[in-house]
Amino acid sequence: MGINMENNVLMPGDAAGNYNEKWTKTFDLKFLILWIVLFVLLLSWTIIFDPKLFDARHFFFRAGIKLFVMMILALLGGMLCRHFCNTDEKGYITTSKNKWFKVNYTRKIQHFAAYLVPLLSPPTAPLGILPHLWESLFVLFMFLVLIKPVREFSTFFMLQFNSLDRIEDRPNTLKWIVLGNMLPGLLIITIFKQVFETYLGLPLLATVVVLTVAIGDGLAEPVGTYLGKKKYVVPSWNLKNRYVRSYAGSACVYLAAVLFLILFKEQFANYKEFWSAMILFPPVMTISEAFAPHSMDTPIMMLVGFTLLFGICAIF
Repeated sequence: MGINMENNVLMPGDAAGNYNEKWTKTFDLKFLILWIVLFVLLLSWTIIFDPKLFDARHFFFRAGIKLFVMMILALLGGMLCRHFCNTDEKGYITTSKNKWFKVNYTRKIQHFAAYLVPLLSPPTAPLGILPHLWESLFVLFMFLVLIKPVREFSTFFMLQFNSLDRIEDRPNTLKWIVLGNMLPGLLIITIFKQVFETYLGLPLLATVVVLTVAIGDGLAEPVGTYLGKKKYVVPSWNLKNRYVRSYAGSACVYLAAVLFLILFKEQFANYKEFWSAMILFPPVMTISEAFAPHSMDTPIMMLVGFTLLFGICAIF
């Protein structure tokens, strides 16, 4: 697939918009309302069906610690962005497609933390879908504090926003992250982690998918930028623009899938499961990354990966 360099093809570092619109007319207000609604629903669900969860103070304490770690990682990413890039009068990063450092790299670190950190729980952690949902709500809170009125009021939160605000995604950065990435991604992880725990007794296999997506897709961007000579384009999820990817970047997904299957080899019940996964999982994950719309590749890859591994383990 060749690249037709039309106006709607955006390269990393190309500015696609700004944040001049009043925040109450943007996704930020809808996100605030959505989070509050989800909190009330989850609180009510817990009170009615599992009130004992509130006695597990250590669970909520660990969830708070995880949230703090994710925010610190985002803060460090933002500081790194400001070290290499300039900012405007409001604190937003300014860069260009010709600059070697791009926000795209630090954004991947934040995604990695948001998806992986909630999975790092001790064996004594409460089981069931409710704890997973609470931790997912904590992750969404990390992005909630980055809405426009908060980030423009506080440098602490603006730095965190800097670490994920890809220039080519503006003014839809937060909208695409939440609706196209985090919300569906966290929901998929929550459902399939429960499925792997309940029906397969193999909860750690869920980590294979998350690591493949986080590391493989995370490396795809910098590798594609510096080594990816052959490019192709994919649409954004709203189909208004197209974005560039590379074959070298997509190859990172394949290698990551192979690596983590080998590292988690002992989690498979038998060799049929393992070798079936080795044959099918890497190419299928690579293809799903290659054809997924921009800013929706993560949940699509996770849905495909979880479904494939579950099917392999259920059959063999």
